[in-house]
Amino acid sequence: MKFDPTLLVSTLESIPDIIEAYVSNIPKERFDEKRNAEAWTIREHVYHVASVQKMLYGRIELIRAEKNPAIVPFFPEKQAAIGDLYESTEAAFAEYRAERKRQIALIESLRDADYRNEATHGEYARYNIPIILNHMVFHEYWHMYRIEELWLAKDEYVK
Repeated sequence: MKFDPTLLVSTLESIPDIIEAYVSNIPKERFDEKRNAEAWTIREHVYHVASVQKMLYGRIELIRAEKNPAIVPFFPEKQAAIGDLYESTEAAFAEYRAERKRQIALIESLRDADYRNEATHGEYARYNIPIILNHMVFHEYWHMYRIEELWLAKDEYVK
């Protein structure tokens, strides 16, 4: 089956609004609760998802522009003070939506040949634009699941 980005683009267009609508149901006093010392808070999940969008845009651009570029892995746990990246979740969602619009415009400008370009990546056996687009969807929904778990899980670890 030939790769068709149409479905992914439609999904990618809607995810920021889906996550923001979901998070808007959560009382703000719950945004900074942790399950344990290493776990992220709801705020940190939102800030992380918003903050990686520029990097993902850059990766798509790089793969389009260069033959077999090398992608440097990103380790969010090495990112300093993730909870301080934005002044508020509203600011994070505003940047997330703006970056997603830029990404969609870039994706819509891609040619079939761009989707066939391969890159090397320190963490993955294969890496290309279709993999990035799928990863974006999976990654963002994974963080949404973690947000839901923090909000709704009934256990003694949520503090």
